[in-house]
Amino acid sequence: MKITLVCLVASCLYVASSVAQTASGAGSSTQEINAQNANNVCRIYFSTPKPGMSQQYEAGRKKHMQFHRAQKDTWTWNTFAIETGDNAGTYVTSSCGHAWKDFDEWEARMGKADTADGATNLSPYVQGGRNGFYVYRSDMSLAPANQPPAPPDFIAAIKKINEALGKQPDWPKTSGWLQLANGGEGPTFVLLNSRKNWADFAPLPKTPVDVLPETYGKEVSDQIQKTIRDCTAHLFTEAATYRADLGYVPGK
Repeated sequence: MKITLVCLVASCLYVASSVAQTASGAGSSTQEINAQNANNVCRIYFSTPKPGMSQQYEAGRKKHMQFHRAQKDTWTWNTFAIETGDNAGTYVTSSCGHAWKDFDEWEARMGKADTADGATNLSPYVQGGRNGFYVYRSDMSLAPANQPPAPPDFIAAIKKINEALGKQPDWPKTSGWLQLANGGEGPTFVLLNSRKNWADFAPLPKTPVDVLPETYGKEVSDQIQKTIRDCTAHLFTEAATYRADLGYVPGK
């Protein structure tokens, strides 16, 4: 079955809004949020193959995952292939569910050998790439989890939207948020949504714009939507297909 991950990337601005005082969860302390997300750090790599070398890259990625298997790596690595948007043709490989200190242990155990194998099996076919650390924000997400300070108004507004959508019995609970912690322009947030196939892209009977007034009334709904608009510098969407054949799961 084809699983497609829909990503909406939003770069945020710092603005003031009354929603910060009225939103659910807005009063959570930094310590509480950090504790909730302490084991939600992801390392994410973006790799764009050289023109005409996608097949060679995929073959190299499979060899590299065999290296992880041979090394008995304890981390899971998932790969997605981006199919739409400006990054179409790029592959995304990630490992999530870690504490910051875990990266020191992994680097000491796997780092040099992993770099050497990547240089052999991946680098010859890659024309460009980047990587970064992201924190899966459980406090902002409907789906459970597998830094620059964030704009509090944007986060508060998202939590209000989730509160309203969570009360809809037919609304899919497949969305989750990542926050870029290191590796690019910030503050940047990534909204993830899972789809089983392209048919799942069909519009739902209601949109968040329809649901918000039902839950909060028109005035508060308009303020929430204004906060999202005012906090967003730019956004883009893309779809990526999960490639189990290019990933690695310990013990499998």
